[in-house]
Amino acid sequence: MTLYIIIGGILTASAGALALLGKRFKKTAVPGKTPYVDALHMLLEGKNDEAMELLKKTVRIDTDNIMAYIKLGDILREKGMALRAVKIHRNLLVRQNLPQPSIEMILQHLVKDYQVAGVLGKAIEMAERLVQRNKKDEKNQQLLLSLYEEKGEWDKAFFHRQNIGKWQKKQRQEILANYKVRSGLALAEKGAEREGRIRFREALKLDKKCIPAYLYWGDSYRRENRNEDALRIWQDFTLKIPEWAHLALGRLKEVLFDLGKFSDLETILQQVIKKKPNNSHILIQLAELYLKQGKTTAALEACQKALDTNSKLIRGHHLYIQILKQKGQEKEALNQALNIIQDEMVVDEMYSCSECQYLSAGPEWYCPQCRQWNTFLSNE
Repeated sequence: MTLYIIIGGILTASAGALALLGKRFKKTAVPGKTPYVDALHMLLEGKNDEAMELLKKTVRIDTDNIMAYIKLGDILREKGMALRAVKIHRNLLVRQNLPQPSIEMILQHLVKDYQVAGVLGKAIEMAERLVQRNKKDEKNQQLLLSLYEEKGEWDKAFFHRQNIGKWQKKQRQEILANYKVRSGLALAEKGAEREGRIRFREALKLDKKCIPAYLYWGDSYRRENRNEDALRIWQDFTLKIPEWAHLALGRLKEVLFDLGKFSDLETILQQVIKKKPNNSHILIQLAELYLKQGKTTAALEACQKALDTNSKLIRGHHLYIQILKQKGQEKEALNQALNIIQDEMVVDEMYSCSECQYLSAGPEWYCPQCRQWNTFLSNE
């Protein structure tokens, strides 16, 4: 779309500019009509092959037509020949006395070339040059930030976003915290567990409700068989952020089992319910636990409360039917099953991005589709 806007602007340029351009090509074209103008028309019509030939003709006639070279490179990139586009665009930078806007434009196109070619290190290098040339250009700043994120340069992304925040006088602490988490995960993958945990603690200093920091911090302890420490971190999480406590339940069950403390699960669930009475996920977990213990009345009560909070939880309805059957209320269980068939239910553990509606079975701290942070939503 940006390309078409640029082309449209050029086609509607002043009559004086077109007259000058016509003089430049007076030996090969009629006044006001040049291969370059024809190429722009071809691009507008989506005829890239024809446009490419006309652009080649243009640069043979007029080696000073920077825009012709840029557009020629763009067509090559779109045709899957990004490295050839790099060569064309990079050669423009060696020219002497190029005006500042032209240099910035060339660098922007080089970023795209390298990005499409998968050479992110070079794309970052070009974007860094852009930022150095014009530190107040927010678009270039955001471009560099997105490249740091794409390459997984989380420490650089952290400091760059922090600088942008100072400049804009607005910090996104929750995103900065997520950078620390990503940096910690990268360190843990290299075996530097302690350094990784330092990053997770730093994340929580930036954002006390940074969910992944708690989860991955406990995971790190588990990898070192420090199960008591992992249990402490996850229990702390369930009490400080009870609305999302269910995200740690699978982990808690495993560590409690390994420690021989599975009986403590009921206490943990009750503590969360006390903090967040309408957490339907926790209520379902409590109902399942009660059912295993043979406490059918308590199980039915907890399950009903969960369904009162969220009436479309499939897992809750299935459990409700199980409890009714176990209590000998088979007719009521059958009626409940028929109601499920008639009603539209939702999967209990589905999450969606609030920006692009990307669906996943678990929460995405960084949406893989639209690349936004903390946009996942529970169906709770």
